[in-house]
Parts: sequence; structure tokens; C-alpha cells
Amino acid sequence: MDAGLIPHRKPLRGRMAEFEQDNVKLTGEVMRSLKWRLLLTLGSLVLERVAWSFWPFISWILTCIAIARLGLLMGVSQSLAIAVLLVGALGFLWLFATGARSFKWPTLAQAKARLDLSLPGRPLEALEGGLSIGSNDAGTSFLWARHLQNMASVARGAKVSQPYVRLAGRDPWALRLIAVLLFAGVLFFGRFDPVESLVNVPIADLGPSWEGWAEPPAYTGKPAVYLSDVGMGAALSLPKGTLISLRVYGSLEGMAFWETVSGTDVTTLNADESGFAEATFKIAKTGKISLEHSKGLNSHFDIEMIEDVDPQVALTDDIRRTVHGALQMPFKVHDDYGVIGGAVTIALALRNVDRRYGLALEPEPRDMITLDLPIPLMRNKEAFEETLIEDLAEHPWAGLPVSIRMTVRDEIGQTGDVVPEVMPMPGKQFFDPLAAAVAEQRRDLLWSRMNAARIVMILKAVTHDPETAFERYGEKPYLMIRTAVRRMEYYADDLLTDEVRDEVADLLWKAALLIEDGDLTDVRERLKRAQDRLSAAMKNGATQQEIEELMNELRQSTREYMRQLTKEPRDNSNKQQTQNDEQRTLSQDQLRKLMDRIQEFMEQGRMAEAQELMDQLRQMMENMRVTESQNSGNQEAMQGLSDTLREQQDLADDTYRRLQEYHEHNNQKGQREGQDQQDQGPNGQGQSSQKMVPGQLVDRQRTLREMLERHKGDSGLNVGKGFSDSVGEAQRKMKEAEQNLEEGNPSGALDNQADAMEALREGLRQLLEAQRELRSQQGTQSGQPRDPLGRSLSQGGTVDTNKPLAPTEDQYRRSREVIDEIRRRTGDWARPSIELDYLKRLLDRF
Repeated sequence: MDAGLIPHRKPLRGRMAEFEQDNVKLTGEVMRSLKWRLLLTLGSLVLERVAWSFWPFISWILTCIAIARLGLLMGVSQSLAIAVLLVGALGFLWLFATGARSFKWPTLAQAKARLDLSLPGRPLEALEGGLSIGSNDAGTSFLWARHLQNMASVARGAKVSQPYVRLAGRDPWALRLIAVLLFAGVLFFGRFDPVESLVNVPIADLGPSWEGWAEPPAYTGKPAVYLSDVGMGAALSLPKGTLISLRVYGSLEGMAFWETVSGTDVTTLNADESGFAEATFKIAKTGKISLEHSKGLNSHFDIEMIEDVDPQVALTDDIRRTVHGALQMPFKVHDDYGVIGGAVTIALALRNVDRRYGLALEPEPRDMITLDLPIPLMRNKEAFEETLIEDLAEHPWAGLPVSIRMTVRDEIGQTGDVVPEVMPMPGKQFFDPLAAAVAEQRRDLLWSRMNAARIVMILKAVTHDPETAFERYGEKPYLMIRTAVRRMEYYADDLLTDEVRDEVADLLWKAALLIEDGDLTDVRERLKRAQDRLSAAMKNGATQQEIEELMNELRQSTREYMRQLTKEPRDNSNKQQTQNDEQRTLSQDQLRKLMDRIQEFMEQGRMAEAQELMDQLRQMMENMRVTESQNSGNQEAMQGLSDTLREQQDLADDTYRRLQEYHEHNNQKGQREGQDQQDQGPNGQGQSSQKMVPGQLVDRQRTLREMLERHKGDSGLNVGKGFSDSVGEAQRKMKEAEQNLEEGNPSGALDNQADAMEALREGLRQLLEAQRELRSQQGTQSGQPRDPLGRSLSQGGTVDTNKPLAPTEDQYRRSREVIDEIRRRTGDWARPSIELDYLKRLLDRF
């Protein structure tokens, strides 16, 4: 064979030398990587051998500390204490010497062997060894080199060896565990002066020991104080009534005790069979407490008493009556530790009573009225504001001068009160003269039953002509009054019993209420009664709340009366057209403005002007004819639906913005949440379950649905079933949108809100069409043709009106507001693209 074709090979000795160099290099790299693990393993061996050699010494130290902190040597004699200390010191030295003699310091080779034992195949020993045979064989050397590489890989994965501390065989009686248990107990319950209790106290033999507690009253909420932990001569601030308890253990010989905080002459330490002496007393003033012993055990405390001030109560507003005649007293209370109760007492101020008519006789004795104040149960009772509301309208003293006193008390019986105020006791105000007269006779009967004959005479006069006097009230109150009269006449010769008197008073009260509040079913009578009550309030005076309630009653009655007029058949239309000049046309807007003006005058105290407007309103209502303004109910319904549609659109915009914010927030947190989910494992849920729609949107949707329910019945026309179906569909979609928002599903809520808005638009179109038909019918009935906008047409079909066709200032301003709103929404790029295109088309057209 040609020599040039034979590959060149190194000599065998050269290849062996390279293998040896590689093995040495590999071993060095492995040992360098294991440097810190070898050192930590060496530390583990040190701890292991320290535990083996010094566990008796450590247990002895823990036991001595436990004895010191438990104070076991404080009650023994000096000689015994010294002997115990010597034994402890000798045990300390002997056990330390024994442990040091048995302790063997570990070497690095032992640490390497411990680490090698924890690995499979003993890799460290293999790396430091060599081939015993076959070292001259190239194949064997090659296999050995690969084996060393595998061992090096195993060695690099070595972990620090844990200390092997097994003391059960060296301590079969578990003495080490007893020492640890004693030490753990004294950490929580032992004394804080172990050195003093172990050395100083036994050697000095200071005599008996003591301990004491200061327990403030429970109502203060302050914690108890352990006096033994307080430094000698310390100043303590403690509430009044704090209970001090002192106990002295051991002999009382040479012990002196005195205090100046209880306010008593002498307080002594009383010994009993329990083996200790005790003294208990309460802090009544600022002073000192002292314990002195002849051998130097002295304890002094300066006590500063914290006074418990009287509670304070004050009215935050005037005492007044509510609309329904109940007593209303707003008040505030302040106390350093809180009040536990309070009351309002009401007594008749007899000197201030106008003693005429039924009040001329001496009143029958009655107990004072006592009302408990509302005290919060869970809130802070140290300072709070509340309002006492109590219905005293049926009490005999209602409307008479009374003295009202408010009192509060704290835990120790201290009181605070409001200066008594003399004023008429709040009660129900009767605006109807007949009701007021009946209520007055009831009051006179409860004042004194000697008034019975006089009351019978007056009530007979009242009921003499029932057809006239009770024409507006019906026969029910008349029969009640006649029954009360007959009951009193039956006992004419004798005084009324308590049962009969109370029965008659109850009948008269019910009759007065029936006369005042009425039981009318006719809308005209309700309107007239509301007008009469408001006129009476102007003459007799009324509170702001009463004015507001009476005006609301008048508005409601007027609204019902107008609605009734629109439903009545329009007979004798020719006669109405003939009388058109004598009758006035009045819209609901005009009525609303007029009644607002009346209420404004009454609130300002301008009763004369208010009465003049009231007379005008009464005359206008009597002569009013509802013509073209009969569709004002439809106008009101259209306005209400338009407002609801606008509010629903705003709510849909807010819901869409909330959905966008949620998605943007999730996108920003996507990477972090993805990492968190990887850490959580395949079953991690992340944070996607958080609620993303606040409750405010739910409340707004619910309010819109309730608003639509109120507007549904405002239409005065029969607009057909389509209108009711459209409004019903809108309500249903609003309800579903509300449920979507509660479930945190804004996407579904947007779909239902869009359907609700479409249903509202359909309802508005149907209502507008019905209004146009009404105008056309009215124009036909009046003989004057009208265009679809309700304007009069001439015979040639042209608009015949003196009104300008150009838009008014209000119409121009409103159109500008609409255009500005369209431009604002066009600039909001967060809106859907289909909506933006629609808005742009509107701007291009207008």
C-alpha cells in the first residue's frame, strides 16, 4: 500500500499523556465549582459535632435561665440560693469541659467524603483516582476518560449535605426537650429581670414580694395596668373609679403601706388564709400609692385622676312639628366615655294656658310624657347627632303650652340636660274650620269630663243642619259625631267613666280626621278641598313642610281634574263655541307657573299676594274650558319620553366607554397576567373575574326604567296599542340591560340599550302622529282648516297666521345646542365607526 494513503497517527505515549492532562484539568474544574458546597458541608459537620458534644451544656444553660426568669429562688434563704448558684456554676464548667474534650474538628477531606457519599457512583473519588490496569491500552484510556466526564457531570449537580443530628441515642431520657420546654414557657410568662431574680434578690434577702393591678371601669374602654411592670415612681393617669388591687406575698413584718387616692381615712393590707395580704380601693382623687419595707423594697406611684365630665346635650335646630303633626327634636350629644340613655319629659305649663271656654275648669291629673331618646347601638356613643320624632297628635295637651326638657345620662349616673322650653306642644293642625271645632271639643272632654254638657250642646248645634254643614263631607263623620253625643247624653246624670270618655274621644278624633282629610272620590271635590285647605293655611300660618305638602296636594288634584276634563264627552260643541269669548283656555304649563308663584309667595311670607293669586286660580279653574290645550298631557308625555331617550343615550355612551377602559386595562396587564398564570399552573384563574361594571350604571338604568313607567300613563289620548307595545318593549329591554350590567356584561347591555332606544323612538313617532290627528280634528270641528303643524289655513290653502315664521330666539338657541352636541360626539373617536359616519352625515346636511 502506498505510504501516502496511510493516515498519520500519534505515538501511543503521546495520546496517553494527553488523556492524563485532560483528566487533571477536568478534576480541577469540578473541584473549583464545588468549593462553596464543600465549605457549607464542612459547616454542617461542625454543627453536627457541636450538637453531639455540647447538648448537655446547652440544656444546662436553658434550664438555668428558666429557673431565673420563673423567680424560683426569690423565696428561699440566702444560703440555699448561694448553694444553688454554686451548683449551677460547677455544672456549667464541667459540662463545657466534657463537651470540649469529646469535640473533634472535621477536616475538608471528611466534608468531601460526606458530599461524595450523597452522590451516585462516588464521582469525586473517581475523579481523583486512576486506572490500575490497562493504562497502556488506548481503548481503555479512552473509555476511562469518557467515564470521568460522566462523573464530572454528576459531581457538578451535588447539593450541600444536611447535618445529621440524631440525639435520641445519646439522650434516652429526653432531658434536652425538658430544658427547651421550660425555656419556651418563660419566654411568655417569666419575669423580665432574670439577673436580679437569680442573683440580687436572694443574696440581698429583700423580704416579701408584691404585685398589683389597676382596672379602669369597663365603660371607659381602657385596658388594665399591671403595676409590677411599671417603674418605681412612675406617674399614671387613670380614670375616676379605677379599682386598685395590691397583693403582698410573704411576711408583712417591716412592711408599710399608705395611699391618698381613695378619699378614705385608712386603707390597710388584710391577710387571710390564702397566704397573702391584699388591699383594694377605688381612685376618687389625685394622690399617691406607696409600699415601703425596712430592707429597701420600696414602690411609689403618682396617680393623676382623669375626671369623668358630665355629658352635654344641645338642640341643633328648633323644636317643630312634622307635616303630619309629630314632634321633631334634632339634638347632639357629647360625652368623654359615651352616654347610655336619655329621655324627653313634657309637662303641662298650666300658668301659660289660656283658661277660657273648655279650659276654664281645673284639668284632670295626668302624668308627664316621657319619651326615650334614640341612642345608637353600634356607632360611637361619645359624640353623635340624632332626631327624636314622636307622634303626639292625639294627646290631650296637643296645641297647649308645655314645658319640654331633654336629659341624657352616662354610666355613673351623671346627667346633662337642655334648659326647659315652654312652647305649644306640636300636634296636627286642622285647616278645615269644622274639623278644628270637633277636635277642640275632644280636647275639652279630655281636659275635664265636667265639660260633657257643654260639649253636647256645641256638637248638637254643629249637627243641627247636616244637609248644609256636612254636604261636602258625607254622612260618615256626621254619624260619628251623633253617636258621640248620644253616648255622652246617656251618662248625663253621672260623670263619664274612663272607658266611655276614651271611646267618645276616639269617635270625635276620627270624625275630625275624616272631615279634614276627606274620603272623596270625585276629582272636583278633591280639588276644591285642596284649595280650601291651602287658603286656610294662608290665614292661620303654616310651616314650610306643610306649605310644600299642601301645594303638592293642590298640584295632584289639579292634574287629576285636567285629566278628567280631557276624558269627558264634548257635547254641545256649538254652545261651547258660542261661549268661547266668555271662557278661558288654560294649559298645564300656565297652571304650573301660577302654582309655583303661589308657593314662592307663601314661603316668603307674602300671604296677601298669595291669597290673591289663589283666588285667581280658583276663578280660572271654575271657568276653564280645555280646548286645544287638551293635548298638553301628550306634550308632557312626549317631553318625558324625549328626556328618557336622551338619558338612555348618555347611559349607553358611558357603558361603551366603560367597556373600552376595561379592554385597554386588560391589554396593558396582559403580559404580567400571562406570567402570573404560568406561575399559577394550568389551573390558575388570574384576575379576569373582577367586576368591570360599577353599580352606578346599574342604578342609572333602573332609574330610567322607573321614569319610563311614570311617563307611560301621561298621554291623554287613545294613541292605540302600538304605542303601549313600543313603551312595553323599551321597558323590557331596559330590564334586560339592567340585568346585564349587574352580571358585569356591558357588551350585552349595549345591545339591549340600543333596542330600548329604538323602541322609544317608535313610541315617540306614534305619539306625534296621534297629536297631529288631534290637531286636524280640532281644526275641522272649529271650521278652520289647519296644516299638519297646527297653523290656520286660508281658503286658498296658504298659511293664515300673524305669527312670524322665522325661528324664535329659544328655537335658535336650542338648534345651536343640538349642533354643538353633534360636533362634540363627532370628535370622540372612541365611538363606533357607524355612529361617527352618521354624525358626519348630519353635519354635512345641516
